[in-house]
Amino acid sequence: RELVLRCCADLAEQQAKAVGSPEHKYGELTLSVGYLKEREVIEVAVVKGDNLPPIDKNGFSDPYVEIALLPSSHKKLKTHVIKHTLNPVFNEELLLPVHQDETKESAILVLAVYDYEIVGKNDLMGICVIPWKDIPQISNTASLLNESAAERRNLTLPLFLIEDSRALQEVTQRHCFSHDHEATSFTHLLKNNYRPRGEHGLLSRIGLVAPHLRS
Repeated sequence: RELVLRCCADLAEQQAKAVGSPEHKYGELTLSVGYLKEREVIEVAVVKGDNLPPIDKNGFSDPYVEIALLPSSHKKLKTHVIKHTLNPVFNEELLLPVHQDETKESAILVLAVYDYEIVGKNDLMGICVIPWKDIPQISNTASLLNESAAERRNLTLPLFLIEDSRALQEVTQRHCFSHDHEATSFTHLLKNNYRPRGEHGLLSRIGLVAPHLRS
C-alpha cells in the first residue's frame, strides 16, 4: 500500500517537471474542482480545452476528458466527446464518489484527455494530476460551472512516462513476484489507461511526441 501511494506522489512530481519543459506541453484544460464533504464526492467542472494536439488525419481531434481518483479508482467518469476540434468546450459537471476506504491525504485526482477512436484504442492526448491537498472543500450549494474565470484553473497537459516512476517499478516487481492483488490492479490501471502510445502511435507519426517517449 505504501508503494502504491508513493507512486501517486511520483506522478505528481513527474507532472511538475514535465510542465516546466515546453516540448512536453500538449494544450491546456480549464476546470474547477472541489470536495463536497457532506455528500462525499469530488465535483469537477470541466469547462474547456485549448490548443490540443491534432490526432486525426483531418488535422483535428475528437477529445473527451476522463477523471479518476487514484490509487483506488472505484469509478471513472468522462465527459461527452466533442467532435472535430482542438479547442473543445465541454461545460460539464462530473461528480466522483469518494469511498470511505480512500486514503485521501495521499490520493491524486487524474484528468486524462483522450482522442476518441471509432475503431481501436482511444489515444491519450495529455494527462494532469491534482493532489488531494490541492482540492478545496466547498459548500453543498456551490455550482462550480458558475465560477468566474479568475477562480478557474488552467492546467497544462503534459505527457510523461509513468514507467519513470521508481515507485511504479517497485510496484510492478511486487506484482510480478508476489502476486500482490493491489499492486496488480494498480499496475494494470496505470499502464492500460495512462500510458501514451509511442513510436507506433498516432502522436508519434505526426511528430508531436518528444523523442524520449517510447511505446
